[in-house]
Amino acid sequence: MKVLHQLQTLLITAVLGLLLFCSAGRVDACIEGLAWGMPLEQLTSHLGDRKQLKQESSRRYVARDVLLDRLPVSQATFEVDPKQGLTNLAYEFAIDDMTEVLAGLRARHGQPLSTNLEHTSHNQQIWVWNTGDDLITAVKEDAAEQQNFLISYRPSRLRPESL
Repeated sequence: MKVLHQLQTLLITAVLGLLLFCSAGRVDACIEGLAWGMPLEQLTSHLGDRKQLKQESSRRYVARDVLLDRLPVSQATFEVDPKQGLTNLAYEFAIDDMTEVLAGLRARHGQPLSTNLEHTSHNQQIWVWNTGDDLITAVKEDAAEQQNFLISYRPSRLRPESL
């Protein structure tokens, strides 16, 4: 009877291990429809129009005037490694969309770590979230009568729960 129980436990453990192994793959992260590790072809398919994505360097691609998560983005920059796929994402929102974007990030990921940097020529507000899957950095910059609002995503290398 004890041997049967041990075999049953071993079988359940093996099945669970197999399920975890088979389901392991790319992590759906960053923004809706994109995943870390997705290849360039899949990224261009997601954007809809191949002409929208312009290559700036060997691994950096830029799309202008696109919609990401149903919001207009003036410029999105994607870093795509030929072997690792999508590794970084940064995009610029209109300053008028900043409140909505920050509120959405706070609602989804909680209160961020934030700081202000003040210099004579420019000021920056920086918000950072570590979701476990993503490291999200939002930056509002005021410089020379111009305001920019940028968000960058990259895969997180540190799980917050492990601290």
